[in-house]
Amino acid sequence: MLNYDSLLNIFHHYRLQDVDSWNLRLAWCKLAHVCRKWRYLIYDSSSLLDMYLLLKNGSPTLGSLAHLPPLPLVIDYCNMTTIWVRQDKLSILTGLQQRARVRRIFLQIPSPHLNICLEAMGDLYPVLEDLSLISTTEEETSLVLPSTFSARNLRNLVLQGVGFPTEMPLFTYLTTLVTLTLTRIPARYYFHPGHLVTQLQGLLHLEELSIGFAVPIPLPSTEGELLPAPMPQVTLPTLKRLMFRGVAVYLENLVAQINAPLLEQLTVTLFFELAFTLVALTQFIHITGGLRFLSAKVLFKREGVSIVVNNGESSLGSGGLTIDVNCEHLDWQIDAVTQCCRALEQVLPAVEELTLDLDEDGTPSDWGDSLDSMLWRGLLLPFSGVKRLQIGPSLTFEISDALTSDAAEFDLNLLPELQKLEIQFKVDDANRAFSTFIETREHEGRPVELLVLRLPGESQTEAHARPTEEHVHLEEDVTNANAADKDFKPVFLRGLFRYVRESPLYYAR
Repeated sequence: MLNYDSLLNIFHHYRLQDVDSWNLRLAWCKLAHVCRKWRYLIYDSSSLLDMYLLLKNGSPTLGSLAHLPPLPLVIDYCNMTTIWVRQDKLSILTGLQQRARVRRIFLQIPSPHLNICLEAMGDLYPVLEDLSLISTTEEETSLVLPSTFSARNLRNLVLQGVGFPTEMPLFTYLTTLVTLTLTRIPARYYFHPGHLVTQLQGLLHLEELSIGFAVPIPLPSTEGELLPAPMPQVTLPTLKRLMFRGVAVYLENLVAQINAPLLEQLTVTLFFELAFTLVALTQFIHITGGLRFLSAKVLFKREGVSIVVNNGESSLGSGGLTIDVNCEHLDWQIDAVTQCCRALEQVLPAVEELTLDLDEDGTPSDWGDSLDSMLWRGLLLPFSGVKRLQIGPSLTFEISDALTSDAAEFDLNLLPELQKLEIQFKVDDANRAFSTFIETREHEGRPVELLVLRLPGESQTEAHARPTEEHVHLEEDVTNANAADKDFKPVFLRGLFRYVRESPLYYAR
């Protein structure tokens, strides 16, 4: 006896209790079989209840579902192997031919299989909202989206390892596009950044843009061709996330021609070069209101180096600026990230917390041997506003050597605002490693607090065998309390504290 609105409300809550089963297992069929009134109501409200037929690995063919109403189709197929089950192939290709019903397409398959699907997509898809075509073949292929493909309601477009037609006909009418991802772009389908920007200016709802090339193009011999002609910047009013992978000159040319006032996340992956000049990128960040930097982390890995800068309110990597440089040698990594930091020195002085760490997973034991401490000093120089420096265990001695300089005038420019130095190491080794730096800063009237944290995986017994962070603070408190007494020698006080610290009574508390 319930009215239609009440029934629809009940059906909606029933759907939300198990969203996966609603369409994957056709749970709405159970409701449709209760009575004729329910069946008519459910079929007439299929859009409101988000009902569709799902075609995926091992699902029934579209022919076996002919007794059901002509609901929208969602094609979701993932196959990492070269074997294509005949039933799955028939189901996917049949679904692609039902162009008036297809709402979403997600295909993650090898290049030969994906090419067959692309050949069947050269026509209009009037209700298509999401399209993701991902080639699992690592080698570069000649896959390309058909130039006759059309989808005027498309909101999300993802192409990985699939080229885009040079003329880019989609962008002339895709005013509803929210996400555009073109990654692992084959060399033969390379497009000029100026041409891309021209096509983007009509995308007034675009929130996420990803551009990534499979190989470092353009070649150095043709980089001069990228210099843009004088032209007004194109404003992308809703862009929040921008991802790029390629050479620095392409990135410079791209960001010089766009303005994104609401940008919140900028992720850049650069192929290694001997020299980086990021003038346009610095200017782009400087005028973007959503990018504010208070915290930074530099992580050295086997395959490259990463610098992540954000506002300190969210976890590293979730927002702000991320720059990755692909190179393997540690000295090259330090030089590359130093160049990037120097290029961004207009925005880095606002950083107050800096973390330096090394990912030891798969890293050779002699990876960082014989490194000049000047390399580390060059990396630290742009961070003139850092107040707290955190150092990973693997870089403790390297950074301690860098902070100990024979040139006093050099030390005045190196981390001038530093107040806290945080490391994960054994206290005795930490004190020895940074004693010269701490004493120098105290002599200059700019004391630095040394915080020693427990090493990862260290047992409780090992932790009791050395002072905790609280004990280190106690040493500093005693020293500071007597600093006003000019007749009392700080050197004697530190020697006395080391003597007391070795006593078992020191740990009795």
